[in-house]
Parts: sequence; structure tokens; C-alpha cells
Amino acid sequence: MPCTELGRRDPVSLRAKEFAIRREILSGSWLGIEHHGRGLGTEARVAMLHLAFAGLAAESAISASFTDNAASVAISRKLGYLPDGVERDNRHGELALTQRFRLDRADWQPTRRPDIGLTGLAACAELFGISAED
Repeated sequence: MPCTELGRRDPVSLRAKEFAIRREILSGSWLGIEHHGRGLGTEARVAMLHLAFAGLAAESAISASFTDNAASVAISRKLGYLPDGVERDNRHGELALTQRFRLDRADWQPTRRPDIGLTGLAACAELFGISAED
């Protein structure tokens, strides 16, 4: 299914700040409510983690979700992320608590899926401040 059919935004994003030094990514995801409960969000996050750890040699992945977003919290916990603090945010003019989660490479490695592959990564490695050999 093309990503455009999953919802109105990109279903998964991967961002980093000073990646070449920090080796840490921040992930984000969004999935239209009509697509919840089919495993699509989990599969998208698993693929993103494979890109981060196997492809980019990240050391940790950070994710965050509003504490009332049970589905997102459940995916983070299911994939082995551990709680990493709480933030107080403004959501449409109201206080909302955001739970941060962290998954380190060592905790991801045992769950690595052999059925996920990467192609074309060398061509964009420099966008992450790393060489294709990293």
C-alpha cells in the first residue's frame, strides 16, 4: 500500500541533530485512525529502527507520544523502548503530558528482523554526516 493511502502525512519520520557525533535519532509517526489496529504502525516503526541501527549505525532511538495516546505508547513498549522522562507540552492551548522513550542499539539487536533489507543508503549517507562505509 503506498504511503499516501495510509493517511495525510508521512507515516514515519526520522530526524537527527549532529548525528555524526551523537548517533541518536528521533522518530515520529502518524497513522490515520482508520488504519489503526492492523499492525501498520508497528511495521513502519520496525523498518525505521532497522534503517537507524543497521543502516546508519545509530546508538539510540528516541520516540515520544502524548500519554493519552495508548496505541503509540503500546508500540514503543512492544518494541523494547524504555521510559526516558516526561515533558509538559501545549496541545491546542491545553496542557498535555508527553512521555519520552529510548531504545538503545544493544536492546534492539536481539529483535533485529532478518527479513528487512536496505538499498540505496550509500547515496544519502552524507546527509547524515557519515560516510557510506560507516
